Amino acid sequence: MKEETKKIVIASDGTGRTAKRLLDAVLSQYEHEDVSYRIVKTYPSVTCREEVDKIVNEINEEYLVVYSIISVELGTYFHETLDARGILHLNVLRPMIRTLSKFLGVHPAYRPGLLQIIDDSYYRKLDAIGFTVQHDDGQGHRIHEAEVVLIGLSRTCKTPISMYLACNYGYRVANIPIVPDENLKSSLLKRVEAANPKRIMGLMIQANELVRIREERAEVLMGSKDSASQLSQYHDISLVRGELRFCRQLFAEQNWDHVDVTRRAIEEVSSEVLRELGLSTEKIREGLE
Repeated sequence: MKEETKKIVIASDGTGRTAKRLLDAVLSQYEHEDVSYRIVKTYPSVTCREEVDKIVNEINEEYLVVYSIISVELGTYFHETLDARGILHLNVLRPMIRTLSKFLGVHPAYRPGLLQIIDDSYYRKLDAIGFTVQHDDGQGHRIHEAEVVLIGLSRTCKTPISMYLACNYGYRVANIPIVPDENLKSSLLKRVEAANPKRIMGLMIQANELVRIREERAEVLMGSKDSASQLSQYHDISLVRGELRFCRQLFAEQNWDHVDVTRRAIEEVSSEVLRELGLSTEKIREGLE
């Protein structure tokens, strides 16, 4: 028969994910053994002696305490308190920090929650990229969740700017094409009415540059004579100027700010978009607002 279930608690000055991962890795070695255990509770954000005392008062010597506390003073207090009660315990950070300090020749930052910041940044980036892909070129059904909405004509760099903002800054971006037709304007406005109006940014470009970009694109797409005829209108300078006038009027009517993308790097335009919208321009790896 199996022995009674062994009880484990986790304590951390962050979320407890670090201790849980390490514990899971070790416990996996005991899956085929005749033992029974369970993680009874996780205590996150343990940052003072009062919280340590609360944990110790809720358990007894039948428990194992696995904890990840970076503070030397608090970690020592936790160790001494558990030791006095005869409770088995392990600070999973202490051996690695001690060894790395000797190897690197420097002391650690002793800042709790740093791994959580890295994890949060990583998962936010994944969420932002997924959202942005789903809301590319007028697609998607959650535009109300967009943190940035880019609106512009075909070939005004909407998609590259959107992906750059998602990948580097962790923002959820939707981009919507402008079709310069009064009859279709109402559908565009209906599409964006769920978005935060303070997060909408128009993209503009000089006519000659847009013609050049569209000509290059047309060469790639050109096939039959019919398609060639249609594509010639795509980069006709007089029609392009008309499209740009339509955009300027639309932006003015809706009171939307806009940036000029003419011969500018994606990085430069992206930073300007964020500044104009009043959003943080710190890269996601440097910490999120």
